[in-house]
Order: sequence, then structure tokens, then C-alpha cells
Amino acid sequence: MSLLRNLNALKFTSILLAGTVAFAPVVAQKDCKNQYPCGDCAVYDNNGNDLSGFIKAYKNQMEASGTKVLEASQDQWGYMLVRTANVPSVSSKWETKGRLNYAAYIRATLVMNKTKTGAQSSWWGRECNMDNGPLVQVKANDEDKTGLDFLRYDKMMGNMEPKKITMVEYLDTFNMRDYDYLLKNHIVAKLGAIHHDDYKDVVSFYNGFLGKFSYTDDPVLTKMSFITFFKGTSNRQYVAYFNVVNSKLSGSLAALDIQYERDRDTVVKHTFKKLTGKTVYIYGDDSFGLDKTIIVYAKKNDLKLRRRKTDVTTRFNDER
Repeated sequence: MSLLRNLNALKFTSILLAGTVAFAPVVAQKDCKNQYPCGDCAVYDNNGNDLSGFIKAYKNQMEASGTKVLEASQDQWGYMLVRTANVPSVSSKWETKGRLNYAAYIRATLVMNKTKTGAQSSWWGRECNMDNGPLVQVKANDEDKTGLDFLRYDKMMGNMEPKKITMVEYLDTFNMRDYDYLLKNHIVAKLGAIHHDDYKDVVSFYNGFLGKFSYTDDPVLTKMSFITFFKGTSNRQYVAYFNVVNSKLSGSLAALDIQYERDRDTVVKHTFKKLTGKTVYIYGDDSFGLDKTIIVYAKKNDLKLRRRKTDVTTRFNDER
């Protein structure tokens, strides 16, 4: 059990360690007789647990956070706000074909994307409610009911291809496989984890981190993972881990608040469990008292540690 302080946006285990998470009552459809989600339900007809309801409740939040990210990065970063909703599936059985099945839900990711000229919306699900099932978006009858421009998810993600990195803030749960597949470099954070005064610091710090790579499509990097530490203007401390997945940087950011000595073990253990590389770089000028715990864990698990401060100019690609 985590002993970290139970504050909104600071609960480490619910932010940094979520990875692929599902609502407890929802399970993958083993026989897959309900392959697809209901498109209308995902967009506007699911008692407010749909894209239209999400936009109505969180559009202002998306505009505020997204604007900060785009302004701080001079529009070189992408920004998305997402949430997960349970959407009824559509029966594929002959005798009930086309009926909604409320007992076989499919998780739908609802998306708002902040752009320089406005905002857009989209959604996707995975067939049969499987975390690694094929991505799917079923056309809804009235997609303009969302109140925002609606795009297919693949076109929206394609528009972010030129960005240095995309920040994805989520409300509840997320499937990292989605972003590993759909986006280029990306960093995921729970909404509220980043203090409103710190978005500029996040952009500045991770621009510096990105600058330590010549390119990410490099076989050398697949053996590496990265843990980064920095402090924002608000004095909130942040930690993020990154793996190289599909030749892209895949990261998760959280606010860090350690109250007890034994919490250090919890933070380090759960962070390292998310890493895929056998060589782990600790990047940043201050690791907030976690160095000893990190060293002990790395030795115990036969991991190679390397330390990099922000003023080191050596590129990670040059390491062997």
C-alpha cells in the first residue's frame, strides 16, 4: 500500500504508475461477439459519459492548459486532454444484430486537442475491449453535436506528427499502448499533477531533455530508459520515466511528494518496474534525496546506472 500523501494530483501511485488501467467492472470480451462500440453513444448519447459531455465539462480546462503548453513551446508541442468512458457495444449476433449491449461495454478514449487556431475533438476504442485490440472509431450520425470540430483520430494524430512532443493529460485512466502507437514523442500526466504555474517549466525542462538526443530512431537507445527530476516555479517536484518505444520517447510524468522514509522505496520500485532498458539514465540536477535508494535498487536488479546533469552536452546517442 502506498503511503504517499493522498492529495489531489499528487498521489504518485495513481498518476505515474497507472500505465494501462481499466475500470474494475469492465473486462475484455473473450468470445468477442460484441466487437465494436456504439458510435452515437461515444459521441453524444451515453448520459453525459460521452464526448459531448466531456467537452461541455472540460473545454475551459483544456483551453487553459493547452494554451499554456502551446505558448510556452511556441506551438512546437502538441496538447491533448483525454478521459475514458464505458460505451455500450453493438451486438453482432444474428438474432440481435445492431442492438446495444449494456452488459458488454467497450472503453472509449475521448479526446480534445488544443491547436494554435482553436480546438478539435475525437475518440477511439479498441475492438472487443482488449487493451491490445485493433483501434476503431465507428461513425456517429451527428458528430457535429460535440460543439468542437470533429476529426478521425488518425488524422488528429497525424496533425501532431511535426511536433517535438505531445503532452497528454488524462482525467482517470489511460492505455499507454494507444499513445505509443498513435503519437511521436509523448509524455502523459494526470490532470492536476502539473501546477498551473509550472507548464512553462515543464516545456523548458523537457525541451532541454529532448535536445540531448540526436534522433530517437537509433537502435542504441532501445537498451536505455530514463528517469528525470526537476522542480517547478511553484516548488512542486516532478519525476518522469521514459522508454524508447517504436523509435519514440514514451514518458509518464507525476508530481512527487515523499512524506516517509519508506516511501522512497515505493517510488523507486514502482518507477523502475515501468522501465524497459537495462541502462538507466538519471537526468536532472537534483533527484530529491532518492540517489541512495536508486543505487541500491539498481545493484539488486543488475541494472546499469548513469547520471546526467542538465549542463552535460553529450548526446545519449553517443553513449555505448
